[in-house]
Amino acid sequence: MHTRLRFLIAAVMGMLSIREVGWAQSTTASALAGDVRADELQAKGQIKQRNGETWWKLARLYQDAARYGDAEHAYGKALELLKTGDRTTFANAEDCMGTMYVETGRYALAEPLEQDALASRETERDSVGIGTSWMHLAMLSLGKHDLANAATDAELAVSLLVPEGTGPEAQSGASPEEKMTALINLSLVRCAQGACADALPHLRRALDLAQASYAAKSIPVGFINYLMGYAYWKTGDNGSASDLMKIGVSAMEGQLGWGHPTYILALTQYELFLRQIGHNADAVRVRAKITQVNASLRARGPGLHAGN
Repeated sequence: MHTRLRFLIAAVMGMLSIREVGWAQSTTASALAGDVRADELQAKGQIKQRNGETWWKLARLYQDAARYGDAEHAYGKALELLKTGDRTTFANAEDCMGTMYVETGRYALAEPLEQDALASRETERDSVGIGTSWMHLAMLSLGKHDLANAATDAELAVSLLVPEGTGPEAQSGASPEEKMTALINLSLVRCAQGACADALPHLRRALDLAQASYAAKSIPVGFINYLMGYAYWKTGDNGSASDLMKIGVSAMEGQLGWGHPTYILALTQYELFLRQIGHNADAVRVRAKITQVNASLRARGPGLHAGN
């Protein structure tokens, strides 16, 4: 799955959990121990002193695995080596590092990277890149609870990345992942503004894109179902919310794994929903699963538990 969409999933779950569960954003940034993947080993084997793009690839792998300390180090190496090369590549790497800082709640570090990437993309007249920058700046503003700027930036991103909504002749070169991310982002802003009913059309469009590009039990399809469930919850349609959130949690469990912070946050929020609608027996089962995950993480080493 595309790194941008993985970033959004982790960032969104962190933001929703802050509002609904009361966790600190640093919980999302827990660097969980895990198996070293074959592609990470391959990237390490390819690194040479001047290979900035390989350091960038390794940084994205670490970010996907929620190993943020390793990711930060690799991004730093990548930017140092890429700064004298192609402007587009450097801007893309800056943007990725910015997403890592947004994902972990370090907005002051993210903002200059995202603004510099946007300036470079505007100079290059890269409409998809510009849309992506606005999309990530919207997430940054949302994390800071600056809803006015978040809404403006998210709307700009959708207008550039998903212009098809304005007419059949309007097209963009954005990938399905970029389009889905822009729509999900705007829906999250609408929910934060207290207008979750307005978020649902954007989520349905995102779900159509996900279903056309991914398997039914994939992370993108499951995650969007989860967010639709969240939106229905906030509009008072608990029946629809229950089914969709259950589908989403199941997809995250199967694809992300038990130790990933996004899955843990989803479980915690799902438990809260179940308790609020009076499904206490189901909530107890979810809490037991969270406790089991915590026990597994504690066995791996200090600082890895998800919270209680």
